[in-house]
Amino acid sequence: MVTVAHKRWQDQDPVIPASLVLAVALILPPLQTQAWWLLLPCLICVMLGWRVPALVLMLGASLYADSWVSGIYFLLLLLLLLTRSSVGLDHPLRRAGLSLVQSAPLVILLALLVAGASDRLPDADRSGRAPTGISERMAPGTVSELVADSRLAMQVRFDNDIRLPADQLYWRGLVLENFDGQAWSRAMPPEFVLDADPSPDSIRYQVSLEPHRQIWLFGLHQARTSQAGIYLDNRDVLVALEPVRQRKRYRVYSDLQPDIAPLLGDEERRRNLALPPHSNPQTQTWVKALQARYPDAQTLTQALLSHFNQQAFYYTWTPPVTGEHSVDDFLFSTRQGFCEHYAAALAFALRVAGIPARVVAGYQGGRYNALTGHWSVYQYNAHAWVEAWYPQQGWVQLDPTLAIAPERIEGGIDAWLATVPEEQLDARARLRLQLAAIPGISDTLDALEALEYTWDQTMFDDNGDLRTEQVTQWLEQRGLGNAPLWLMALLLLGVGLRAMAGKPAVAATTVAALKPYRQFDRQLRKLGLGRLPGETIDTHLHRVARQCPQQSQDLCRLAQQLSSAVYGQGQMPAPDVYQVLYRAIRTALRT
Repeated sequence: MVTVAHKRWQDQDPVIPASLVLAVALILPPLQTQAWWLLLPCLICVMLGWRVPALVLMLGASLYADSWVSGIYFLLLLLLLLTRSSVGLDHPLRRAGLSLVQSAPLVILLALLVAGASDRLPDADRSGRAPTGISERMAPGTVSELVADSRLAMQVRFDNDIRLPADQLYWRGLVLENFDGQAWSRAMPPEFVLDADPSPDSIRYQVSLEPHRQIWLFGLHQARTSQAGIYLDNRDVLVALEPVRQRKRYRVYSDLQPDIAPLLGDEERRRNLALPPHSNPQTQTWVKALQARYPDAQTLTQALLSHFNQQAFYYTWTPPVTGEHSVDDFLFSTRQGFCEHYAAALAFALRVAGIPARVVAGYQGGRYNALTGHWSVYQYNAHAWVEAWYPQQGWVQLDPTLAIAPERIEGGIDAWLATVPEEQLDARARLRLQLAAIPGISDTLDALEALEYTWDQTMFDDNGDLRTEQVTQWLEQRGLGNAPLWLMALLLLGVGLRAMAGKPAVAATTVAALKPYRQFDRQLRKLGLGRLPGETIDTHLHRVARQCPQQSQDLCRLAQQLSSAVYGQGQMPAPDVYQVLYRAIRTALRT
């Protein structure tokens, strides 16, 4: 009995066991929180034998892999699906490659539509930099290396069609207060504070943040929110309770002209005046001499900013490497740097003068889309600036980049890159500028971006999940809350019954044998000898043999070979047999 069952399993369609394995794999625990709305149609396509749609849906679902474990899991499923489409073929690798090529257009379209909320970005690299590009540690070069990075960081839309000028779009993210002589880093741990109520003049907007697997969020100066799960820390940074692992949407209000801040606490003052011992001695001597000339804190600050503007400093994204005393090297030797160099130097100088200061890392500016009225902020918009504390004013934003390269702030990073010699540009940045210069490219990109943004707003909720609440409520009101689970169970039952039914004949061989015949039949239709409805292949070929006596023997032999191949008792006819036979029939009928 076991031998008979085993032979029956071997004699049936080899695609069916693979379909059963794939169907079971789709609902294993690792995928219970994945994109079931793509996996369920994929399972249906597997059952129906629709190879290319199933592969497209599986590739789309793989965009939602949120860890390397689930990524490997999806890869194994893809390999299984490719193997499933290659069983019984002479060249399985070629067939698998053909499947990918055939699926490519649909995969691209699917990616454009669903990638908005997908968990498609990789984990942080070994240096600790998160996928957003904004790190908890800022050293010379960590921001400038993002100039060529065109990945999306977030999208923002203001209420009431408000459009702020670019020089007011400072998206605060991280406040860096610790300085070790080389790099600035975030002080730990953050403390949560109570939010203030919004004022009537508050600017309201919505942020759609890309996954970056960290807890900090981004907003304008004095950003506040009443959304659950988001808090304000004691450095005026919005913080989520859980790392952002998929696109997160939250509403924010900001007071760009805040009230006078309370007094600075002793601990906060100490933290924002701390300097490493014996760090950058040349800068300390210079600042103390400058302070003797400008004892007022505000006047001294303006003198420092004017120094960047009036002296021979250069704004470049490929600055020379600095040594142990990085600020000394920058101010008195290289005089070349990007935003992080100027921000670090200004914050250090202010602390030397006894003015509490800290570095802020985030983004500045963005690309405005007039079709939807939203801003798209990319990784190359990454920026660093300074906040200094003054009595009766509180924390005040200072951007030394505005003094050295105002076009970078007012016109955007690409406006500044346009002034850089082409040979100094990175290949990716050069390509971005060249594409932007082509007529119609910007409008096309805006249209695609507007489509993706509208799709995301319509199909996904604030947590990046598909909007299924309405469907769930409708089902529960009618006592059908478990209907999706029953549907999945029925589908699995159908696959299992089909797999165990013992379908005779090898389907892959049958399809391969009949494909040349169907092409042969289409050619015979042109001669009036096509297959009739309900007519078997054997009857059809014998009918054609009666019409063409000279080819009768060859047609009868072909019919016998096809019958043997279909039922697994012989080899399929060579494809060139059909072509030779067709030409002979056509010639005979013409004469």
